[in-house]
Amino acid sequence: MNAKSLVITGSRDVSSDVARDLFEQHLSSFLHQGRTWLLGGARGIDQWAMEWLLEHNESCWIVVPYTSARQPKWLQPFLEQMERVVELQLPKRKNASAYRNRYMVDLCGIVIGFRSGKGLGTLRTLKYALRQQKEVHAFPVFMKADDAQDDGPRTYEL
Repeated sequence: MNAKSLVITGSRDVSSDVARDLFEQHLSSFLHQGRTWLLGGARGIDQWAMEWLLEHNESCWIVVPYTSARQPKWLQPFLEQMERVVELQLPKRKNASAYRNRYMVDLCGIVIGFRSGKGLGTLRTLKYALRQQKEVHAFPVFMKADDAQDDGPRTYEL
């Protein structure tokens, strides 16, 4: 890959509407420049990024830690639409996603992260990218104060 390729990483608990707003605001300037987008195929930001980028006819690669056949059912239709599916064929381990994320960072020039503050995968990926001296753009996803109780679905806004 080269400096024109980008990785998108992010939290899994971000809704489609919030993600689309974030992408329009922060990713639109990267569209239609012959770039390759690398995605990890997780729920949340990865999922919404796949949809959004495909709608914009961007070149997308998905990097999966195992094989295509071992991916969740919801992801299967996306695999068919990707320019390339990279199957790392890792052993089934807890750190397989972290290894996949580092692999993607190593292939790209720019890493863009959207983090809600939950979980550590996105944060660890962004820190790894900084250590590798990649260009990093990190955007927080804020939870509304009135949704802070743990009594139901959460919504997020910029």
